[in-house]
Amino acid sequence: MTLALTILAILVLVAALYAAAVYVLAHAVVYPRRAKPTAIVAVPSATEVVVSANQLTRFHGTLGLLYDEETKLAVLASGEVDGSDDTVRRAVLSASEIPAGTDGRACGNVFEVDAVTSERPTEVQIGSEGGSQPAWLYAGVGAAASTWAIHVHGMLAGRDSALRSAHSVAAPGYTSLVVSYRGDGDQPGEKRMPSMLGQTEWEDLDAAIGFALGSGATRIVVVGWSLGATIAIEQQRRGAHRGAVDALVLVSPVLNWRETIHFGMRQQHVPRWVASSAIGALASATYARLLSLPRALELPGGLPTITMPTLIVHSAGDRTTPYSASERVAATSSLVTLDTFPDSPHAMEWNVDPGRFQRSINSFISAHQQQKATETPV
Repeated sequence: MTLALTILAILVLVAALYAAAVYVLAHAVVYPRRAKPTAIVAVPSATEVVVSANQLTRFHGTLGLLYDEETKLAVLASGEVDGSDDTVRRAVLSASEIPAGTDGRACGNVFEVDAVTSERPTEVQIGSEGGSQPAWLYAGVGAAASTWAIHVHGMLAGRDSALRSAHSVAAPGYTSLVVSYRGDGDQPGEKRMPSMLGQTEWEDLDAAIGFALGSGATRIVVVGWSLGATIAIEQQRRGAHRGAVDALVLVSPVLNWRETIHFGMRQQHVPRWVASSAIGALASATYARLLSLPRALELPGGLPTITMPTLIVHSAGDRTTPYSASERVAATSSLVTLDTFPDSPHAMEWNVDPGRFQRSINSFISAHQQQKATETPV
């Protein structure tokens, strides 16, 4: 083989390896993988469990632990965490018998579906152009019931992850609608699909807002967790019912996907130029077809324009979505209030301080209601 052919072969190989690496990284963004299961190492007593050490199980806030193939939920108490490099010992607040030597999964949710409020929810179906999506409807109480909070979960999470905010707004009597959206796997028989990063999922939130309006809602607050925040912002940008929403509450929000992807890949020591290539691939029609996306993704470089009263609840300890984006949005808009929580993992602000979380969002909703009342002509 001549030198020229050798060089050409090397260049072709390098190009192929580069294209493959970009595909793998782009695939990881829209087909994210869950973290390794949490091993239930030992159960010394009904009030203690020893589990494998990871970011969540080391976290000193209140935790959920799914077990028995994720069909049952234990609640692990907050406080100092005792353990070694490999395992941690946690106090158990509530659980049926936890089987040692099996796999579980640490999670943020600590509520059973039927124990979020004093009444069990109604399962409803909300139809949109993308199909029908299930939601839990928790009826409100008294005059406050006409204020609806619509809770939108994040990526790699189901509706249950938003039960924390639904529980938080129960005391004032607000109605809660905890929704799902296309591709999240919550519809029975539905396979989890690649995420469109909010660019189609917002249509299901828009349909949920229409459902709320048709069911007697007079004021609507959207509570978006992580990707759910992106969905809420996209609904406000594109939705037919965008004028019906009075306020937003965004928890650990993804405010800019380019920045979030760079932030996440930096944690994995991926060079910035390679991460930029993966972002470019998501915006490419060719890669979109390879990734089975309905279309290429729009990934704008700037932060969103906030057009309504918005509360951002975020911890500077978040290693998934950059807290700096929340800071900048709050600094540039008088409509945004930023409540910075103590260091905690992604979307675990409720878990680090449930009381503060509840007070923060309820005082924000109440203040906005009073403001709307003073602005309403008599």
